[in-house]
Amino acid sequence: MMKHRYSAWIMASVLGLAAFSSHAEVDLKDFAFNVDGTFSAAAVPAGVDVSGFDVVTGLGIVTATITGTGDHFFGAWFDHEIDQAINSPFNETGWATGAPVAGQSWEIDEPGWGSSTDGSAGVPYIGDIYWNIENSYSPSYPGDVFLDNQVFYDWNDDQTLTPPDDVSMAMGWDFTLAVGEQAFIELVLMTDAPPVGGFYLTQADDTSPDQIFFSGSLTRSSIPAPEPSVLLLFGAGLLGLGSIRRRKHTA
Repeated sequence: MMKHRYSAWIMASVLGLAAFSSHAEVDLKDFAFNVDGTFSAAAVPAGVDVSGFDVVTGLGIVTATITGTGDHFFGAWFDHEIDQAINSPFNETGWATGAPVAGQSWEIDEPGWGSSTDGSAGVPYIGDIYWNIENSYSPSYPGDVFLDNQVFYDWNDDQTLTPPDDVSMAMGWDFTLAVGEQAFIELVLMTDAPPVGGFYLTQADDTSPDQIFFSGSLTRSSIPAPEPSVLLLFGAGLLGLGSIRRRKHTA
């Protein structure tokens, strides 16, 4: 996927319109989800809760509950900008801290329109993160996860890019659920402070004080049994249907 750079950002970069503030402005430019190979671009799929998430800043908590026996994948991609209005988005970098758990994948990359500089192989660099999140577990690649667990790496040309540049981040899990089991996924994106322990991603701007911290977790649990009252209502409904059928039969 190729995107277009915005002329205002390029002009700001050329003119050097950079300013340092005590609190950076964070904006969410784009986002996407992939649930079991179904890709949702700039949309929230069923089963994903964003009530605790600000779609303007891209900060907050996203949760999802996945059910169904068998193999699954859940992935999310976020393209944030830090102080883009005053210093363009092309001076940002990112890194990973800690070690991901089994089944967890991630990536930090230029979001897909191409860098203004060549990569380590000496050819134009185009980030592949968007393609990777879009095509993981897709019908064309069932069971395959393409997030590469690297920072600024282009698999197609086997090259890396030395930041700063534009940054986007993705995180995902592939997992298997047993009969009667469900998975609860929580994504946390914040600027206040890094998580205490665990694995997380960081996005930073070289002239701004704030950083974006992206962490997540997956927990498995048994699917709760229906409440007794629900079972009683269901049983009463079946009895009622049986009574109606008997009356029709004897009429």
